[in-house]
Amino acid sequence: MPPSEGASQVCGTRKDHTTSLRNNVLDALTEADVPLSAYDILRCVSHPDCGRIAPTTIYRALGKLIASGLVGRLESRNAFVRIRASDPSRLVYCICDQCGAAQAVENTLSCQFIDAAAETLGFQIRHRVIEIQGVCARCSVCPSFLPTQQKHKLPTRAPK
Repeated sequence: MPPSEGASQVCGTRKDHTTSLRNNVLDALTEADVPLSAYDILRCVSHPDCGRIAPTTIYRALGKLIASGLVGRLESRNAFVRIRASDPSRLVYCICDQCGAAQAVENTLSCQFIDAAAETLGFQIRHRVIEIQGVCARCSVCPSFLPTQQKHKLPTRAPK
């Protein structure tokens, strides 16, 4: 099933008409290796033969996709990612400082601890975003991305 078909199915179940723009936005996010800003998405979905798309139109499409649980917003980057999760409110985003890639993992336990702590304060959670910044597995094995204190520990020649 193409990525945009998922948008049609989810939005259709919520009595919301899916537009080709929403499908194009979802496709752009699905194909991207890194989170995209609204303006990055605008460049991806704009076509010279079509009329000009306003940034507010992209934000409206993103809002519908977020409400449908198909897209997540990275608050620290003001960027958006395609998500596939049963409960998007339980996602923890791991963002690589080196390559900018973002991966989401569902973590119910962490969210339960946060919910319990908020409850002790009488705080009602409306929106939760958990972002962790660090170095992804791919970048952590690349010598050019190692912290300077670890670079000198690399062998200069193969052991005998």
